[in-house]
Amino acid sequence: MKIIGLLIVCTIIGLTIGYFIFGQVNGKYVSIEDIFSSPDSFMSRTINNLTGIDDIRQNILISGIIGAIIGLFIGIILTKKNKKLLEVK
Repeated sequence: MKIIGLLIVCTIIGLTIGYFIFGQVNGKYVSIEDIFSSPDSFMSRTINNLTGIDDIRQNILISGIIGAIIGLFIGIILTKKNKKLLEVK
């Protein structure tokens, strides 16, 4: 359970950090709804391509994945340390 919790927390932290790093267009943050909603029409897809929202979305999701990987590794390391401590006692 500890691994899953760390995985979720680190994913959220990664997404948040990614948003603050990559979520700006012309000095203003893009709304979270615009980033995580899928475009409905050809015009919306074109606007997303022109404004770079697709690149922003990709970079934020990559940050979340990196956060998830870090959380997984931390969880595995902590679980192994706890097992070793229990075996020694």
